[in-house]
Parts: sequence; C-alpha cells; structure tokens
Amino acid sequence: MQALRYYGIHDVRTEEIDTPDCKEDEVLVKIAYAGICGSDLHIYNQGMFIQNIPETMGHEFDGIIVKTGSRIENFKPGDKVTANPMVPCKVCRSCLRGSFNTCENLGFIGEVSQGCFTEYIAVKEEKLIKIPKDTDLKTAALAEPLAVAVNICRRAAFMPGDKTAVIGAGPIGLLTIALANQVYGVSDITAVDLSGDRLSLAKKLGATKTVDKPDPEERFTKVIEAAGAPATFAMAAKHTSANGFIYVVSIFEKDFVFDINAIVASQISLVGCNVYTDEDLREAVSLIAEKKVDITPVISGEYALKEGKKAFELLSSRDKSAAKILFRMWVVSSDL
Repeated sequence: MQALRYYGIHDVRTEEIDTPDCKEDEVLVKIAYAGICGSDLHIYNQGMFIQNIPETMGHEFDGIIVKTGSRIENFKPGDKVTANPMVPCKVCRSCLRGSFNTCENLGFIGEVSQGCFTEYIAVKEEKLIKIPKDTDLKTAALAEPLAVAVNICRRAAFMPGDKTAVIGAGPIGLLTIALANQVYGVSDITAVDLSGDRLSLAKKLGATKTVDKPDPEERFTKVIEAAGAPATFAMAAKHTSANGFIYVVSIFEKDFVFDINAIVASQISLVGCNVYTDEDLREAVSLIAEKKVDITPVISGEYALKEGKKAFELLSSRDKSAAKILFRMWVVSSDL
C-alpha cells in the first residue's frame, strides 16, 4: 500500500509499505480521508515529536472497517469509524488519574507508531469511535481537530455575552470560532490574522469582526491564542481585559522571554489547552453527525498521497490562504 513517510526535515516521500494485518483485538480500517495537522507541520519543518525515522505520518483520519480480529465484539466490516490517535504512557501521574491528554510522555500515532497517511491502518477496538452511517466522511475527517476546539470551548466555558478574540485563524482557530458562535452562542468574536483569505473563512464560520491586529485600546474578556508566536502571545496579553482569560492552545517552536508583570498587574488567568479528552472527541463526532456545526469552509482542498510533498510545501509556505488540507485515499461515494 502507499504511505507518506517522514525521512527528515522537509523530506517526506510517498512509497510502498506492507499492508498491516489486524491482531485479535484490532480492526483493519480502509482510510477514506486524513488531515494534515499543525503538529505534522512542526514535524516537517522542525523535526519535533517524531521518534522513528522513517515513519508514516498523520493522526487525523476516518474510514471504513474492512476486517476485524477474533475478539472484536462491537464493530463489524462496513462500519464507519474514526479513532483516538493519542498514545499515552499510562504510568505517569496524569495517566494514573485518567488524564491522558496531560500525559507526561504523550505521543500520537504518526510520531511513535505508524500513522494514517496511508491506505490502511490497524486500530485497537478501545480506540475506535463509530461514525453514524449517514455522516459524510469528508466532514467527519475533521472530528479530531474539532475535538481540540471542544476542549478549548469547555475550558473557556463560553457564554453568549463573552467579548472574545481568536488570535490565529488557522484550522484550530477557525474551528473554535465556529463552535463558539454556532454552538455556544458567542456573538462578539474578533478574528485576528495576517491572511485575508483566512479572515474571510473566519467570517463565514461566525466571526463578527476580522482584523490583522486589534485596535490599540481594545480589550477582550477571553482571548484564544492559536498562532504560536512570541508576538501573538504578547498581543494576547496586551488585549486581555483586567480579570480576563488567555487560553493558549498553540505549540511554540522556540522558547521566548515575556514580561509576566502584565499578567500579574491585571490579574489575567493564563490557561493551557492541550489537545482533548476521549469525551471531547466523541462530542466532536456527534456535533458533525448531527449537523450542529457547519465546519465545511475549513476544508481548503484534497490531495492524493502522491502529492504529499506538494501539500506540505503549500502549508509551510508564505501563502496562508489554505486552512485544512485532506488526503483523499480513494473515491468516496456520495452514499458513504
């Protein structure tokens, strides 16, 4: 089968690898769609997270079960599924408390084991989440990044009256805007980004105002930092109101120095938001299946695996018009 594999910084190759067989507690999934995540770009551009070289990348996917192991009871061939791609250590303090998303040694498929940028993947039953049969697989492929937005919105405890800014209109920022507006009823959302194309997407998804930088005196009660740059973190601190909240979801590639006095003086609460829980992921699947949130504008394009290098080059370029890019593994019929 074909797979997109990582060999080093800016070195991804589409090549043939063996199709996995499923063990007695696994199913074999024929992947329909797989999305490029921001963490995949950190791997591609910086070599972060990756533990094996070469390695098949990717952790956002959905598909259809084609084979089940002898001990599988709750799934069958033909079921549409996605899966929780996290690989927690299960022995650290967080894991022993059941907080797997704060695992001290958290990894993901595509980093510590075979990922989903390929045609088939073997998945343990405990990781599977069933997708209702009438759900569009293309949209359902966004369940994993939408789960990140679910975690952000839950931690932010959004209320309709919140004055909110989302700094960074990449996929996570855009999905957070969609969820905050369409599900939580937040009607005052300012999207901040340098890309006019991404700001246009933010407007479609529920942002009420779009800017490349906030007005100098403007303050927000809740600010989502989804850009991951020292300048955008400083912007978040500057534009958070006294007793307000900053929710940081970004991965920062380098350390930086920040004057913490701005946080102290205004009693700003700084809150980390790390990926999601299994409950968040299941909630994301339900939101998509029940069409409670329209996130289709986030999808900017589909690529074949053989175009993998081209897709990574686009997302890593100065051209920030694209948001979420999906790899399409096969022609998905409209009735699937």
